Amino acid sequence: MSHTPESTPESMVGARVTDAGGNAASIVSLQQGGGDSSTGPQAWIRLVDGTQVLVPVSLLAQDDDGYRLPFAFAPSTDTQHSMQMTFPVMEEDVKVGKRVVDTGRGVRIHKTVSVREQVLDQPLLQDRLDVEHVQIGKVVAESDLPQTRYEGDTLVVPVMEEVLVVQKQLLLKEEVRITRRREPVRKPETVTLRTEHVQVEPFDEGRTPQ
Repeated sequence: MSHTPESTPESMVGARVTDAGGNAASIVSLQQGGGDSSTGPQAWIRLVDGTQVLVPVSLLAQDDDGYRLPFAFAPSTDTQHSMQMTFPVMEEDVKVGKRVVDTGRGVRIHKTVSVREQVLDQPLLQDRLDVEHVQIGKVVAESDLPQTRYEGDTLVVPVMEEVLVVQKQLLLKEEVRITRRREPVRKPETVTLRTEHVQVEPFDEGRTPQ
């Protein structure tokens, strides 16, 4: 991006100058403006053919390679003038626009708000969960665990619990075998036996007993 040179005239001497047509030149010297305060410093520029041109410093735009001019130096076919300068012709133009200006006049609007009540009766859906605990009490194997499932609209979630199982069993320790045997055993003993005897004696001695 180009810009006008800063106020360091000594550094401009010997700098490269390129015109609008790409022709190269160089600054050989500087001179201050005349008595008129509107006239600024001017630079003597030497062209390739040795011609020197006095140019206002304000027309020089500085860039990375040196300075640039907004016009071009063109060689002349006239033998009496070895070089001619082409200056841009400027013209002022008028642009007409418009903008909105607040004149302070207008209307004042008062807004009032009325309040009224209205009953809205709209059916709304609401989910409700009915939780039912069903006691099962069934022992299941680890390879056949029940899974969470749906039975219609009901979600069945199995609740498992590990329990300690103590089981009592009968152990056949031994058998007692009893065999009854009968054998004669002689064991003499003395016992007292009583025997009653009856004798009949008649009272009448003169009669013969029948």
